Amino acid sequence: MKRCTIEMLDDHLKSKVEQCRNIFESVYAFIHVDIFEARENIVYFNREINHLHYLIRGKAKTSLVHENGRRSIIQFVEPDEFIGELSLIDVEKQPKDVVAISECICISIAFADAKAILLKDDKFLLTLSRYIGEKLLKRTWYYTKNQNYELKNRLAAHLLMSANKGIYQEKHTETAEFLGVSYRHLLYTFKIFQEEGLIVKQKKGYRVDEKRLEILASDIEIGQYI
Repeated sequence: MKRCTIEMLDDHLKSKVEQCRNIFESVYAFIHVDIFEARENIVYFNREINHLHYLIRGKAKTSLVHENGRRSIIQFVEPDEFIGELSLIDVEKQPKDVVAISECICISIAFADAKAILLKDDKFLLTLSRYIGEKLLKRTWYYTKNQNYELKNRLAAHLLMSANKGIYQEKHTETAEFLGVSYRHLLYTFKIFQEEGLIVKQKKGYRVDEKRLEILASDIEIGQYI
């Protein structure tokens, strides 16, 4: 993880941070920028979380780590979403693993400052309440609509969401569980995708044909898919 000041960002990201000023207005002097490389942990399930993050570039995945070491994908995180908000308000005592899929750039603030100032800021609390409500609706949408689309459509959307620079590297076991299908069914669909040239097996992962996968996933609004 690299930490920098707002002044060190390019003009586009500076503009993005400025757009978020209304969210963090009361603590603007205390925020900094954290940059996480692809496949780097933003939050560890077995370490205390001490920063609230707000993603402004990149994408990440949140996973529940079971006692036996097995992982279950819970959701994906995209720009304009918080990381660590449930820990901030003491709803979540045990953090989940949050891992960057691509380079992730976050506006960050120490929990000490967030709890002392932000949790007394009515404007921020309203923003956070709306965000948590919208996240609940997204997750409800996914679970209720999950079985209304064929696996090929849902897998196409998942590949697009999980890929970094056109390369997909997720574990089949985690993907099968997230999509609610058997491991065997998933492998069969992967084989069909390979035969049709939608994906190409590489030494590490698969190269995906994003344009053709977007056609398959067109009925699934990716932003709601998460």
